[in-house]
Amino acid sequence: MNSMLAHYEATRTLADVPDLHPEGTALIFEDRPIGYAELSASANRVAQALIENDVMPGARVAFVGLDSEKSYEILFGCARAGAVFVPVNWKLGAEEIAFIVEDAEAQFLFVTPEVAELAQRLRTQCPKLRRVIVIDSGTNGPNDYGVWRDAAPAVRPDFYRADPAAPVVQVYTSGTSGRPKGVVLAHRGFLDLVREIVRSGDEFIDWRPGDVALLALPTFHVGGLWWAIQNLVNGATGVVMKTFDGAKALAAIERHRITKLAFVPAMLRFLLSEPACTKTDLSSVGLVIYGGSPMPAPLLAHAQTLLRCPFAQNYGLSETTNMAIFMPPSEHAALGDERASTAGRPLHGVSVRIVDRERLDVARGQHGEIAFHTSSRMLGYWKRPKETAETLVDGWLFTGDAGYIDERGYLHITDRIKDLIISAGENISPAELEQALQTHPQIEEAAVIGVPDRRWGEVPVAYVVTTPGSALTKADIMAHARSHIAPFKMLYDAILIERLPRNSTGKVLKRVLREPHWAGHERRVN
Repeated sequence: MNSMLAHYEATRTLADVPDLHPEGTALIFEDRPIGYAELSASANRVAQALIENDVMPGARVAFVGLDSEKSYEILFGCARAGAVFVPVNWKLGAEEIAFIVEDAEAQFLFVTPEVAELAQRLRTQCPKLRRVIVIDSGTNGPNDYGVWRDAAPAVRPDFYRADPAAPVVQVYTSGTSGRPKGVVLAHRGFLDLVREIVRSGDEFIDWRPGDVALLALPTFHVGGLWWAIQNLVNGATGVVMKTFDGAKALAAIERHRITKLAFVPAMLRFLLSEPACTKTDLSSVGLVIYGGSPMPAPLLAHAQTLLRCPFAQNYGLSETTNMAIFMPPSEHAALGDERASTAGRPLHGVSVRIVDRERLDVARGQHGEIAFHTSSRMLGYWKRPKETAETLVDGWLFTGDAGYIDERGYLHITDRIKDLIISAGENISPAELEQALQTHPQIEEAAVIGVPDRRWGEVPVAYVVTTPGSALTKADIMAHARSHIAPFKMLYDAILIERLPRNSTGKVLKRVLREPHWAGHERRVN
């Protein structure tokens, strides 16, 4: 049995992960090494403290803030106590964060100092929230994370033994309704599929002794959690970044001799645009995996020239616990320019269908909605039975993305049925932005679309119809948007229009609005 398979065979749930490699270094944060044994002890303390505070199995525990080794202590502590870890995007606006914490019915909330002031406001808005713990608060009070954690014993609790099918993580994603939905993920979603891939012997990610991975994808993204967990299962050392910064990432690669990178394309662009990039020793890097949004061909070519190592691509969703489609290094290299519109092929254990509007299979090569059958599919949307029933049907997960499968079995992604905009790897809901714009008394209606952008992939642009007699200007609209929309979702432009194009039933024809922006683009995602 090879070492990778042995690691996965020994791992039933996320609660097991910190104990797999007791002699190794699990994480490095701000140049401080944290051993697997230390990580395990800290996770035990978190679990014991949660249990002592009457956090029962299935209770939601939220985390809002910048990442550190403590993000992973809380993740594994929740797994050992049976709680569900709810990482929240700290870049969201205050109202969105409050909605997620309240929707999740979080009983405990961990925050970093950057959002501590907001957290105190949440106490009055979220009735189920019993306690806020501040990480690195600089105090010795009872709500300081270090004080709270270290008052508990470093012994793994025997109160709870996790079931692989039990929920362990709940990430939030935006849908076309504009309201975030809680995607409930089980332990098995992070482990079972990869275990089957390794058993099959298929080409995948070749973890080796001594690997060092950059953990720059945030834990509030399923891709960041998945990437960190797989590296830890395989005994790699993860170098944790608080938040991605190109210059700091370059310095970390050189200083820690990082061997594996996982990025969304926008992160890779920022890395390569740093003046120090051509002077940094990148020779340790043995693999770059990218996903989250399509990779522009010029950016990929530039990255391959500078990094001179194998590349791989993946495609998945929060609802599939990250990966479902993969293009391994050998195929990535062999396809060359052909891979521009190709996401890859299904991983071992994943089945794919392309269906029409009635969800009937279409012929190979024809476009339709992408659906997956995978053991890593979500358990469902938190307290949203209707949306769950629409998305999960007879074991199939309907993605809302459109594409086709070519004659070689490669999946091509060509559009988004759900209308989401992906900007720098972040999902942006047009409906949410439209609702924010329409709070202005002189905006009658608005339609937001994604348009191609060289730097960000896509950016949101609003078409706005004002009330009769209004003197509202583009500058006024943008100022209103800035006061209601999180900065990373901010509009790139606002275009005043007399009326929105509609079909005979009154539905806005966004394809008509998109056409001038996307003319000449083969793919309607960028």
